[in-house]
Amino acid sequence: MICPLLASADPADAMTAHYALWHDERRVELSLHRGPSGNVDGFVAVCQTGRDLFVPLVVLRAPPDEAGELLQSALLPGRMYLLVTSPRLRRAVEATLSLTNMQTNAIYELDPKAYRPIVNVMVQPGSTPFRHEIRVRERVVAAAGVNWHTDRFADMYVYTDPEVRGRGWGRAVGAACVKDLLSAGLLPLYTADETNVASQRLGVSLGFSDSGAREFECQGYVQATAE
Repeated sequence: MICPLLASADPADAMTAHYALWHDERRVELSLHRGPSGNVDGFVAVCQTGRDLFVPLVVLRAPPDEAGELLQSALLPGRMYLLVTSPRLRRAVEATLSLTNMQTNAIYELDPKAYRPIVNVMVQPGSTPFRHEIRVRERVVAAAGVNWHTDRFADMYVYTDPEVRGRGWGRAVGAACVKDLLSAGLLPLYTADETNVASQRLGVSLGFSDSGAREFECQGYVQATAE
C-alpha cells in the first residue's frame, strides 16, 4: 500500500524504504493516512533498531498538511524519538514535536569510477558483514560498516577516534568497506551533516559525490496534553 509513495531507487527515499519495507516487521509499527478517496497518501513507521534500543527511529512520508496529525496519532506522548524525513516536512514536524539535535543531512552516492582501492595492512575484517577496523592495543580506533542495506543500496558509516585523525585510517577502513559492498552488487551511500565539512571531505575522498538529496533529522517528542 505504501510502495507507490516511495521511489526505492532514489537515494532520497532509500533509508525510508528500508525501514518501512525491508526492516524486520516484528520491530516496525506502521501507521497509515488515507486521503479523501480512501487511498493511502502517507505513513509513519516507528522502528526498533540497534542504533538506540531506548529511542525508536521514525520515518515519515505524508502530505505536509496531514503530517502533524499522523505523527500525533502514531507517537506516544512524552517519549523521545529519532525522526528522519524529507526537508519539505520539517515545518510540520517542528509544529508538532518538541525538538532537539536538528540537522540537515546531505546524501552522497558512490561514483564507482571515482573509487580507488587503498592497501593498508592495519585494516582487518570486523565481526559483522562489510565491517572493517583498525585496532591499536585491541582498541578500535577506526571502523567502517553498514547502517542498513536493501537489495540496491547500502548506507555506510565511518568512525575515526579523535586521537588518530589525520592519519588516513578512516579513509582506509572506508575504502575496504566500499570494496566489499561493490563486490556484493550494492551501491554505497554516505550521509553527512551539511555543516560537517570533514565528514563530507572524507566521503569525496572515497569516491562519493553529492546526490543532491537531503533529509531532515532530529530528536523530539510529542508533548502530553493536560486532562
